[in-house]
Amino acid sequence: MEGNSAPKRRTRAYFGTLSTRYWLREYLAPMSDLWQHAPEASGRFGSQALDYDRYRPRYPESVFDDMLGVTDTSAGTEVIEIGAGTGIATEPLARRGLSVTAIEPSPEMAALAQAKLSDRGSVFVGRFEEYFAPDPVQLVASFNAWHWVDPGVAVNRVAGLLAPGGSLALVWTEVVSWGEEPFEERLAQVSGYPWVKRMDHVDGSMHPIRGDPRFEDPLVLHHVFERTLDASTFVAVTKTYGGQRTEEQYDAIARVINDEFGGSITKVEDAALYILKRW
Repeated sequence: MEGNSAPKRRTRAYFGTLSTRYWLREYLAPMSDLWQHAPEASGRFGSQALDYDRYRPRYPESVFDDMLGVTDTSAGTEVIEIGAGTGIATEPLARRGLSVTAIEPSPEMAALAQAKLSDRGSVFVGRFEEYFAPDPVQLVASFNAWHWVDPGVAVNRVAGLLAPGGSLALVWTEVVSWGEEPFEERLAQVSGYPWVKRMDHVDGSMHPIRGDPRFEDPLVLHHVFERTLDASTFVAVTKTYGGQRTEEQYDAIARVINDEFGGSITKVEDAALYILKRW
């Protein structure tokens, strides 16, 4: 089963309201330093660009509906996207009539994003720290990429890019469940450690902007979705996230899925949308 198939929404009875709101005020993780490894990460992602585009999940349409609704963004609005990758989020933004400038440091990934955009937007090949917009915009967005930006630059740069009343929208995809029980236990047995579901860099990347007087407290909207993945697809998408797993471990995981779970597992994820309005 292909990893880029449309995600299936969980039922309300099981998860409650799928788009819920609350104010985020506490951050327990230390400030993220992943941005220091951004050049190496960009090279790794570029070398996997085709697999990344094929297997990474597509965001639920409700993510974009909420983003545009809360930020009062409409067709024709100028939007800057930080770390566009292969355009997985860029294309839905452009499809809604937004004028998107996508920023992506990997030439291989930028080429795929530009192909999706065609003449509906442009791609700047480089880092956000190197980009300068001619005029303020109403929306700056980043999907699973904000933690790759230098925090010493990011907040001031975004504050300068946004017009008063504009918004910064950040999305991170977090794992709710790796699969049906006892799949998570079997993953831990194969790898020698439990698989993390929520990365500290999510909270850590919010540290520089938390309490900044130029921004309101972040509003958080959750969008839970699921995908049924066969063994080869589960392994392929997992490889695009990196990590220290060996090929032997990946082979063992595939065998577990095929031999113990009937050839597929259902992975549940949450596309968490953080919106911070500029005063």
